[in-house]
Amino acid sequence: MTTVERRRQPRVTADLPLRLTFKDRTVETRIQDLSGSGIRFKAPAALPLLSRVQIALELPDVTAGQPPASIAITGVVVRCREGEASEEARYDTAIFFEDLSEIARARLARFVSSRLA
Repeated sequence: MTTVERRRQPRVTADLPLRLTFKDRTVETRIQDLSGSGIRFKAPAALPLLSRVQIALELPDVTAGQPPASIAITGVVVRCREGEASEEARYDTAIFFEDLSEIARARLARFVSSRLA
C-alpha cells in the first residue's frame, strides 16, 4: 500500500539542538527532521495535543562563514505518541509552526533548500 504525502513543504532530516518551553517547563532535545512549517523530535515526556509551545532553534546559516543564528517560533503540538519504553526521550512529537517572523521563515527555507540540493 502506498501512502500519500500530505505535507505542503518538503521535510529534511536534521540533527540540531532544540529548546522548547511549555508553560513553565523547558525541554532540551534534538530535532529529527524539519520543514518550513514544522518539526519532529523525541521528547522525554508527553506534551498535550494542541498546546502552544515556544521554540528556540539554532539554525546553521547556509551562507558561507556565517555563524548559526537562534530563531524563535511559536508552535502547536499536533502529534505526541509514545515510542519504545527503553528510549530516554521516547515520545515522538510533532509541532506545527504557528507564528514565525519573515526572517525565521526565510532562514528555514534556505536551510531546507540547502539540504535538498
